[in-house]
Parts: sequence; C-alpha cells; structure tokens
Amino acid sequence: MSVAEDAAVAPGGAAERSLSYLPPDRSFALFTDHLARRSLRGTFGDLGEQDLRVARNWQPSAIRPWVLDLGEEVEGYGTFRFPYGPFSMGVPEAGTFEIVTYGERVLESRPGFGQKSRGILGSLPGLSPEDAALRVERLAGPYSAAHASAFLFAAESAAGIPLPAQEAHVRAVAQELQRVYNHLHVVARLAEAASQNVGQAQTHALAEEVLRLGGRHFGHRWLFGALLPRGPLRRLDAPERSELTRSLSAIGSRFEALWELFQGSRTFVDRLQGTGRVTRSQAVAWGAVGPVLRATGVAWDDRLRDPAPPYRDLFLPLARQTEGDALARALVRVEEIRSSLLLLEQLLDRWPGGGTIDPLPPVSPQRGLVRCEAPSGDLVWDVSVKEGKVREAGFRSPSQANWPLFALACRQSVFTDFHFTLESFGLAFAETDG
Repeated sequence: MSVAEDAAVAPGGAAERSLSYLPPDRSFALFTDHLARRSLRGTFGDLGEQDLRVARNWQPSAIRPWVLDLGEEVEGYGTFRFPYGPFSMGVPEAGTFEIVTYGERVLESRPGFGQKSRGILGSLPGLSPEDAALRVERLAGPYSAAHASAFLFAAESAAGIPLPAQEAHVRAVAQELQRVYNHLHVVARLAEAASQNVGQAQTHALAEEVLRLGGRHFGHRWLFGALLPRGPLRRLDAPERSELTRSLSAIGSRFEALWELFQGSRTFVDRLQGTGRVTRSQAVAWGAVGPVLRATGVAWDDRLRDPAPPYRDLFLPLARQTEGDALARALVRVEEIRSSLLLLEQLLDRWPGGGTIDPLPPVSPQRGLVRCEAPSGDLVWDVSVKEGKVREAGFRSPSQANWPLFALACRQSVFTDFHFTLESFGLAFAETDG
C-alpha cells in the first residue's frame, strides 16, 4: 500500500495520524480514533511547532519488517557493499547488515531481517488468548513480560473481561523486573564494546541476579507463563515480596557503585559521547520510541502518557537527555534502572488484597488495541477476539520502530563506532522477525 493510499483510508487523513505499524501478515492498521484522537501536541508532549510539522509529515510506510527504505541511495566512486552476517547476537537472535563504505567510513548500514522467522504471529488465530500468550511471550525472551502484558490487555479489552487487581500488579512487577535486566544488559554490552572487561563482567553478573530473581519469584528466569493465572508457581506472598524488595535494593546499591566507576573512565565515556547521534527532528520524523526518543529530549513514556493499570497510581520520574548520542541513550537507561527500582518498591509495598479492574476500552467491537512501554520503547498489540478465540492479531514492536533510526545514526560514522551505536539502541532481530 502506498503512502497516498494509506492516508486515504485513515480517518482524518495523514495530518491526524500519530503512529502506525505493519505486522508481517496484515495490511496497515492505523492508530486512529482510539489512540490518535489526541492531537499531535498531546501525543508528542512539549514539541515545538517545527517538530509538529515534521511529525505530521512522517511516512509510516518506511517501517516494514523486511524493507528499510530511507528514501535515497548512497552511491559514488569507490563505494562498495559488503554483507555482514548472518551472525548471532545471543538472546536478541541472528540477523545481517549490508554496509556501504568506501573505506573506514560507513556511508550506510542497513539491517537485514528474516533469519529467525518463526511464524508465531500467523499461528495465533484460533487459539484461546491464554494459549496464544504462551507463544506471544516467546517472540523475544528479554521482552516477554511486555509482549504478554500488552497482548493480554488487548485480548481482555476485545472480550470485555475485567482483570483482578493483583494480576495487574503481577504484570507490572514482571515488566519492571525485565526492564532492569534489559538496561543492565545494554550497559554490559557497551562496556564490552569499550573493552571494559571487568565492568562488563560485573554488570552481566547483576543482570544474571535479576534473571534469577525472576526465576525464584515467577517460576521461570524469562518469566515464560508467569503472567497467566495457571502458569508456574508464583512466590509473591508478603514475606517473599519483602525478600524481593531487599534483593532489588542491594542490586541497586551495587549498580550505583559500578556506574560511578564507569563514569570515571574516560575510555568508556569518550567512546559513547558523540557516537551514533540522532537529532530530535529525526526522532520525531521517523517515529522513534523508548530510550532512543527520550535521549533526544522528547518526553514520551507510555507509563506516563497512556498508562495501563496500575501505572496510573504510581510515581515515575521521567528519564530524558537531549544530545541524542550513544551516551545519552545509556544515561536514559541508567535513570530508568533507578526509576524501575522505585516503581518495584511501590508495587510490592502497595499490593492489593482483592478487587477487579475494568478492561481497557475496545477500539471497536471485539477488538482491543493496547500500547505499553517495553524496555526499548512503545509496544502495541492489536487483537480481535470472537467466541473466546483469537480471530486476528498484529503488533508493532520497538525494534521495528527504531531500526530506521539506527540506520540513520550509522551514516558517516566509522567502523569502530558500529558496535557502540548498535548496542545503545537495544534492538532485537527476534522482535522484528516474529
């Protein structure tokens, strides 16, 4: 579907569109009415008029899981292309890059997808939401809680099913626990890129402790099945919640001491500062999300701007930087480790005794569309439910949204900056391939 056709089917036209996504096996589904009824000023917070003009002209067709079109070709005398990969990034799965260069300088770095396509999205229709959630959470292990939460909220919205208040708290605790893990993982990978081997090992050790806490209190280190009432045994009674609070406090204190050492290392700071810069206008024009967006000064976080329960009743300091480089993205993540630990303390202290929460309003009959703040940014699930079974499902992941920004950030960089830029974005091929 062309951009013109896309705008033609969008109620209100392109000027009122806020975000869109393209699941692999569905046509464009636009965030209209239900999510885009807010003005662009409300959607993007404190943007200026120039930023608003850029946002109105954003072309969502640039986001395709298998195509990355930045609107121009990088060619010239002496340039050549070489494929990098396929290679494994570990948990985020395998992918490729096509790099255009004329020597040490990178003119273009385009990610290639499809190495790990598993057909999970296409397998969901016909399953109950509970069975489907067991597949959804396996799209990307490090983000399982965010995907499962958003999917279940959307399915409950479509079916009009209320949620026990304790389950909302369980989902939030799981998401914040994984956010701490993911941000620690990114810091460790950045330390590896800077050859800070001791700091890398110590940060990975803290991340491993968070995974083990997940295994102890949710029954699985990746939290698989943990958000379903019939999932693994949870250990979240009052004494165990107190134990979890103490463990997280100790991890936070150890990370603060470690981060102080990182900040004192000129080798570490210099390699990140000025590397892989994304401007505010680029972030808005290309629909950046998460730490990538907030590192350019844009104050958007779903937990504050479009909160699902129980985030409406919690205090959350918003992490934000302005430089848009790898260091700014790292600083945002560090601040979010602190804010997630604060959120976890509130969640575990204010544990509900009972009661239910009304489902989120459906976007249309039997169709729920819900967004949540995953570790790497705004995640959206669109789910239709009929007679207790999933009829259709689609999603837009933070990785899908941020890959074009990564490609832009690599332009005119050098090969030694590639690792820093890539790790600071926190992207996952698994979350793109489905």
